[in-house]
Amino acid sequence: MGQKQTSGYCAHCQKNVMATGTTPSHLLHLILSLLTAGLWIPIWILVSIGKIGGYRCTQCGNRV
Repeated sequence: MGQKQTSGYCAHCQKNVMATGTTPSHLLHLILSLLTAGLWIPIWILVSIGKIGGYRCTQCGNRV
């Protein structure tokens, strides 16, 4: 898994902050999709578009 960074507004810190997140391991998700006969694919899609995981504030750790 790699790291991705962006800036965003943190409601907890009430200011613009640097936010970090992880990029999905596509090889792992491919293996899980094959082992579960495709049942893992919806989760893979949600992780890839950022609905699961997403960015977190580097100062407080809350979702941005």
